[in-house]
Amino acid sequence: KKLITKYFCSMKRALRILFSVIFGFAVLLVSANLYFHYWLQHHLPQYIENKSPYHIHYQDLNIEFVSGNISASKVKITPKITDNQNVLQLNGTVDSLFISNLGIYDAILNKKINAKYVKLFRPNLQIILPENQDAHKNNKQPLISKNLIIKDGNVEILRFDKSKFLSIENLSLNIENLKLTEKEVSRKLPIVFDQYSIKSKAFHFYPDEVYHISAAEINTENGQMSVTDFSMKPLINFSEFSRKFPRKSLLDISSQKINFKDIVLKKNKISLSEVRFSEPNLTMYTSENQNKNKNKPFTYIVELQNVFFDNGKAKIIKNGQNKFSVDNVNAHFEQLILDEKNPKSEVPFQYKNYKISGRNIFLDAGKFYQLYINNADFQKNSIDLRGLHLQPKFTKTRFTSKISTEKDWYNVKIAQTRITDFHWKLKDNQPKINVGNVLINNLQAQIYRSKSPKDDLTRKKLYSELLRSIKFPLLVKNLNIRNSNLVYEEDLPNGNKPGKLTFSQFNLNAQNLNSNKGFKNTVVQIKIHTQFMNVAPMKVNWSFDTANLQDDFSISGQINDLPAESINAFVTPYSHKKVEGNIHELRFNFKGNRTEISGNYTMKHENVKVKVLDEKTKKEKKVMSAVTNLIVRTNSKSETENVVVHTTRNPTKSFFNLLWKGVEEGLKKTLVGKNVEKTEKTVKQVKQKLGLQDSVNQKEKPKKEKGFFKNLFKK
Repeated sequence: KKLITKYFCSMKRALRILFSVIFGFAVLLVSANLYFHYWLQHHLPQYIENKSPYHIHYQDLNIEFVSGNISASKVKITPKITDNQNVLQLNGTVDSLFISNLGIYDAILNKKINAKYVKLFRPNLQIILPENQDAHKNNKQPLISKNLIIKDGNVEILRFDKSKFLSIENLSLNIENLKLTEKEVSRKLPIVFDQYSIKSKAFHFYPDEVYHISAAEINTENGQMSVTDFSMKPLINFSEFSRKFPRKSLLDISSQKINFKDIVLKKNKISLSEVRFSEPNLTMYTSENQNKNKNKPFTYIVELQNVFFDNGKAKIIKNGQNKFSVDNVNAHFEQLILDEKNPKSEVPFQYKNYKISGRNIFLDAGKFYQLYINNADFQKNSIDLRGLHLQPKFTKTRFTSKISTEKDWYNVKIAQTRITDFHWKLKDNQPKINVGNVLINNLQAQIYRSKSPKDDLTRKKLYSELLRSIKFPLLVKNLNIRNSNLVYEEDLPNGNKPGKLTFSQFNLNAQNLNSNKGFKNTVVQIKIHTQFMNVAPMKVNWSFDTANLQDDFSISGQINDLPAESINAFVTPYSHKKVEGNIHELRFNFKGNRTEISGNYTMKHENVKVKVLDEKTKKEKKVMSAVTNLIVRTNSKSETENVVVHTTRNPTKSFFNLLWKGVEEGLKKTLVGKNVEKTEKTVKQVKQKLGLQDSVNQKEKPKKEKGFFKNLFKK
């Protein structure tokens, strides 16, 4: 019993001592907390005043030491020194401030405000950034808060020289799980967060001396952000801009509304979805030096899902002149990715499935032409153009005065161009284009050439070499031109009307047009059906191989039921002659290359005669006509005669000039006989004896007149 009693007595004594220690510690802790709370209430403001570069005044301050909650009302902050441009200047008021779960010791000892969240109610702040921001960053006083809430605030941020940088009115902001990126990690977003909401008015941002970015209103609701009356306007004119930045373009961008949702910031990636631009308007000002500018890779990855452009406009102004414009742009991209991984020489974005349409498209196509398109629709694998017009900038006369050597003048209209099964890639700054079908419907082409300028004596490539000269893989499997009309006019400096050739109801099919870059089949097949001079059915079969370095080709054709009078529109202006009679059938079957053409020519004709006209009166010279018709075979033989043709090519002339030389030789041998030169010499002698001369402009003789049939059927 004595041992038990002694044990319990010892236990009671130990418990009394333990309770006394606990009670004493509790009293000490409470006393310390009360004292520290008292100190915070009465000395923290003075501590902050002494340690910070600001004067801070408030009406009420409440600090909870255990929870770390701090609240204050009617807070006013002003900088102690207003003329130090190396210190961040903060000036303004906050109706009420609440900081949750503040680390008190961190705030006092380490000068870090680390809190669960910070709330600012009706802040009205002006912030002036330091001139040397790197020096300011070394003064480590960051605000680290997982959540930031601002209610109904007005914020203005100025640069050190008091120029505008950023201003926002009626700002309400809520950011959850805010994290700052480590400074030493490159190409990372400076902040990331999980959720956000924002509402503000009168947003103005001045990122540099060039641009002013603004929005009338910004608002988020149910994860959807909308920006109203967005604009990025230049602050300087293009002349001043180009002096300061000679290799850059100046942009003017606006959009009536921008909507998007699900913004996600992660590492170096910005993701948006359901992005819609309402009535966007882009104007780009550029100059000749712009093409020297090198693309730079993107610092961040920007990924946009489901992007829409509604009723937009775009324009490019180069050296003060409109070079491109389009109205009523409507577009949808399933995905757009702007990625730094793309080489700088390639298109700086990736995309998936798209639809783009535009109206009233204008493109400056160089010195002499401009292109108009009424409607254009683009999809991933198809293009549809309607109302295309390649319009000359100058009349035929002015065009001729502006060229130094012979060149064709074009005026081309196409009702519809339809491209399907269209695929293209870009690799190493080089495209690869593969097209299944191209349909050109109702093409109306006027082609004019004046013979007044000097001949262009440069070597002309045949079509196989022209295609082979394309530097990237190109394949058009099937090209169709339908229901079209081509008119070719050629004007001599002799005052007569231009000679004219017409090809109506023109239909062409070309297969396997290729650039001989990695294709197994390189043979091009072309078939043409048309009405020659609006009256005679004409068929042509033409083939060549782009892989053949000698540019071998074969071409055959047929014309039926051609009244000879129908070609006078082209013959008479050149030779002051008229042809009459009928050509029932004309056939040719030629082979050639870059140096020559040869083959067979056949013609069945009846009552073919030539009338020689007086150059001034345009009346027939009957004696001259009689002498000329002495050598013309008026009728073909009972059986159609076949003649062999062989002639060399002038390398400064086109393929069609070579084809004409083959047809011309066939005409000569058919209408005059195989010994053409001897016959022409005999006629010339007869004319000299009779004192007769052809009525040809003497100025043109050295260049234009090379024999009777050169002027009879000249092209």
